[in-house]
Amino acid sequence: LKSGDTEKITFFASVSRQKEIYIMAANYLQSLDWRKEPEIMRNIISFYTKGRALDLLAGFYDACAQVEIDEYQNYDKA
Repeated sequence: LKSGDTEKITFFASVSRQKEIYIMAANYLQSLDWRKEPEIMRNIISFYTKGRALDLLAGFYDACAQVEIDEYQNYDKA
């Protein structure tokens, strides 16, 4: 995580198959600009799901909805 190399972090999390690694990778990816990168958003959802961190996944979906409302006034999509 310290390297900041998103591709390596995503690859490592994908092959690690450890709950904690999935969650740490998803948390790291949330610190990036996931709003403009759909691939990062998909990875966050995937890692939280694989890590069985449904509370964190719900929080992420809440953040997504808030962005849609705040930035785009798109209440239907939120």
